[in-house]
Amino acid sequence: MNGDEGQEAPGSLNTIEPPTQAAGHAIRLPLVKPIITQVLLGMLVVVFLAETVLSRSLNTTLPALVTLGAQVNSLIADGAVWRLFTAMFLHIGIMHLAFNGWALFSLGREVEMFYGPPSFAVLYLVSGLIGNVAYYLFGSDTLSAGASGAVFGLVGAEVAFFLCNRSLFGKLGRQQLSNLAGLIAINLLIGFTVSGINNLAHLGGLVSGLLLGLGMAPRYEPEWTWGGDAPTPHLVNRTPMWRRLAVVGAALVILAGGLMLGNRHWAGSAAVLQQRARTAISNSDWAQAQALLERAVAADPTDSDSRYNLGVVCLQQNKLDEAAAAFEAVLALTPDSPDGLFALGLVYAGQDRSAEARTLLERFLSQEPTGNRADTARQVLQQVP
Repeated sequence: MNGDEGQEAPGSLNTIEPPTQAAGHAIRLPLVKPIITQVLLGMLVVVFLAETVLSRSLNTTLPALVTLGAQVNSLIADGAVWRLFTAMFLHIGIMHLAFNGWALFSLGREVEMFYGPPSFAVLYLVSGLIGNVAYYLFGSDTLSAGASGAVFGLVGAEVAFFLCNRSLFGKLGRQQLSNLAGLIAINLLIGFTVSGINNLAHLGGLVSGLLLGLGMAPRYEPEWTWGGDAPTPHLVNRTPMWRRLAVVGAALVILAGGLMLGNRHWAGSAAVLQQRARTAISNSDWAQAQALLERAVAADPTDSDSRYNLGVVCLQQNKLDEAAAAFEAVLALTPDSPDGLFALGLVYAGQDRSAEARTLLERFLSQEPTGNRADTARQVLQQVP
């Protein structure tokens, strides 16, 4: 399909067959030249360059992603709501960018020609936001980034367009809907069989794009006007402006409601309490950090990270008994944890529990025989009886 406005390719999606009583005429779809798609692609590339600079590599690092605004649900619950938006423009490596960029280039131009730049921008951004809110509501605290939720929204919007105009496109429209159904099925299958894919954002984007599209899609009807000796066909959009505004308003209400429910879901969670404890640690407020981590342990007794960090904070305050209890709990949950073995071995050595310290540090060295911690462990072993 040619993206230039006013050009026509017989047999493609920018023409439809006329009613039988006006055989011989083809009606041109009122397509517009895509602009927003190119802008979005440029933004994705610029943001990835920033990721590369911060990471000092094409393999984007997690600290760079967090700094630039990746979705981390505990941070959002702690007030960084803007991450729901910025995460749509970040990608975890160049292949991630290439795949989503290609999908946006392929789908975006067509959807933007159908809907027009303003509606297209709303579809893309709102679908992406709703996809990220879905992950905020039902997902974990694992970092997430990428434009795929918004891209899935474009797929849903294109499905809506052909559904709303199926009587005009006939066989060609049915074929396009079949192709889109296959595309959705393949991508969802990949999402549910390959690890590390945010299916919640994909599904949220797809469903929101479809519903937004059903409310915003142009619904064309042919009209005939007399000019000269024969009628001239043209298409009229019967979708009223109030309907488009109403569906966008409803989507914004859903976004606000989802955010509120997500905040309630994450309030008091171990992940949020840990995040606040990290802030206290960075300010050397050890007592506050200990209180927060104790609440995190109570919120999720199976989380070894909370217990390990609690042990570290207790060590900073020279509370050896409390630190030992925290590290013992870590090893009860993860018996072969090098962090737990090393930390508890040092604490036992400080408590003159030499035999236990030796056992733990030797187990640690069997897993981590080199490095600064290994050197420290050997020095301690030389000093204990």
